[in-house]
Order: sequence, then structure tokens, then C-alpha cells
Amino acid sequence: MKLKFALAVLLIAPLALTACAKPDAPASHEASSSEAATEVTTISAEQQAAIDALDQPVQDEKNTDVPASVAQAPADAITTE
Repeated sequence: MKLKFALAVLLIAPLALTACAKPDAPASHEASSSEAATEVTTISAEQQAAIDALDQPVQDEKNTDVPASVAQAPADAITTE
């Protein structure tokens, strides 16, 4: 009986200590990630235009099962619901 009790204590104690620990380290990490997010939002209009000019999808020439006019057309109203 004492062996089972000791085994239970050895299994439960680390879980209890981990659950009750203060999350100091992740809080400081979240602050640094929010600072990085604010830096990303400071993109000028000229930079965004350059990004948009480069960020165009490449149409596969060998893929002829769907024409480009149909593939790049907006979705029907039924499919967006």
C-alpha cells in the first residue's frame, strides 16, 4: 500500500508543480512578438505596390483542363455561402 501511495505521489507531484508554476517566460516572449508585429505593419504604399507586383500567381502552361478565364473568375454567390 505504501509503495502504491509513493508511486502515486511521484507521478502527481511533478504535474502539480508544473501546473502551479508562474508563466513568466512566455509573457516576455509574447511582448517581443507583438513588437515584431507592429514593425511589419509599417510598410509604405510604395513597398506594398512592389510586393503586389512581384506576388502574382504563375499559370501552369501544361495545365489545360481549366481555362485561365474560368480559373481566375470570382466564385459564384452560391459557393460563398
